[in-house]
Amino acid sequence: MRVQSRWAERSEWKKFDCTVMFQSFLFVFVFVFVFYVCVWCTCMYSPLLSISLSLPLCSVIVRTMTDTKRMANANSGLPQPPAEGDAAKSDPLEGILGTHPDCKYIKKKLLGQGSFGSAWRVEERETGTIYAAKVMDTNNMSSKDRGFVTNEVKCLSRCNNANIIRHHVSYERGGMLLIIMEYADGGDLYKQIKARQQSTRYFKEHEVLFIFLQLCLALDHIHMNKMMHRDLKTANVLLTTTGLVKLGDFGFSRQYEDSLSNPVGSTFCGTPYYLSPELWRRAPYSKKSEMWALGVVLYEVIVLKRPFGGRNMDELIDNILHARRQPLPNIYSEDLRNVCDQLLSLDPKYRPSLRQLFQQPFIRKGLETLRRSVLNHNRIPQNVQKDIACNVDEVLNSDIQDYESSRVVPRRGIVTRHTADRGWQDCELLLDEEAVVMRDVATGSEERVELNALTSVCPIDAAIAHEKFVFAMKNQTGKAFWFKEVNETSYEEWLVALQNALPF
Repeated sequence: MRVQSRWAERSEWKKFDCTVMFQSFLFVFVFVFVFYVCVWCTCMYSPLLSISLSLPLCSVIVRTMTDTKRMANANSGLPQPPAEGDAAKSDPLEGILGTHPDCKYIKKKLLGQGSFGSAWRVEERETGTIYAAKVMDTNNMSSKDRGFVTNEVKCLSRCNNANIIRHHVSYERGGMLLIIMEYADGGDLYKQIKARQQSTRYFKEHEVLFIFLQLCLALDHIHMNKMMHRDLKTANVLLTTTGLVKLGDFGFSRQYEDSLSNPVGSTFCGTPYYLSPELWRRAPYSKKSEMWALGVVLYEVIVLKRPFGGRNMDELIDNILHARRQPLPNIYSEDLRNVCDQLLSLDPKYRPSLRQLFQQPFIRKGLETLRRSVLNHNRIPQNVQKDIACNVDEVLNSDIQDYESSRVVPRRGIVTRHTADRGWQDCELLLDEEAVVMRDVATGSEERVELNALTSVCPIDAAIAHEKFVFAMKNQTGKAFWFKEVNETSYEEWLVALQNALPF
């Protein structure tokens, strides 16, 4: 990875050198041309004419030199000279992020660039610690994109897990958002797979298992915090030179789902290759959809390519819906292949949850081996070793039955329920350890939905419901139940209680 990085840097400098050579040649050519024009005008006409011609041409030379230098620096990741009129504009992040040694965070290397911002490897001036810095201009973003950005900061700050990129600090100045986070020095899993693909160098089984188990620990932490990642893919799995795996990029995460009324295209923002069959059938996103994406990542690590592809989107969808994929290679154990096959089950109910995975003997043995390897690794800091060991102990010592029952907090209250024939009517809503019971206050009739039949719980946008504080749940048959609360506090409490009761 470091060799590739050095070659990339060298190629960027070659581009920069070529641009500088072209710039120098252009300068000499134009200078000679202007000199001869001035001499000719002086001899044939007057010195004033030569001056009046030379001044605009010199202005063109200076402007060309500045524009060329800016283009060269932009391509090489070097600091750019200010454009005309930029001197009057102040940098909102001045003193916080920059190339000057007095900045709090000093730019060291451009890691990537997108439509709304860039990512840098930076050094904290006071401590010398290396971080990753994501800089985003929110001024020209849509409200939806600003929501993604805000959500990333919120989700990162809530997570405290050794296998998740840690949030350090954030700044917002003049529409510019700066997120300082943990830096993973080993690149990402997607690039690692691509590099191995060229020479067909398969991962060893223990390497596959260690990557997979660390992802499981990261996702379990996210799910236990009532969140879903929603964009799980190999490009978002970051690696370190110590062998630790870090899950990053929470831009599309949600504590709760978007509206049930929205199509998949607007409720899910992940990569199509990782979408589960039920999402293509317009079912709402769920933790079982996340388990499918985890299976796609595991398959990709094993086979060095994604399980499903196609010449166009229609063919990709058809292959996913009919599970058309190559079988897993026999160089790996049957236990590992079985785990991958279970996660890629077409029917979500046959996909194991994370806590169910942790009960499998093969996975438990792998977790114990991972724990020992981390504790014996002399390059992993002791606090990180302790965190991972505690996480492994927690999932190994948890009982699936106790966990399933403890996640449900019984709740009862009067809400308003919407039905197609009667509109909004008062309803007594009861949540217990087995089901959600809805009793019509006016008629006394009851309707019961078993918790195992629930597939989704989410808020409904006020613009769609034409009411505030509306939430909904959906069962396996696709039927949706809409409810309305009187205030935001009760609304949030019902969402949390029902979300926690969803089957994993």
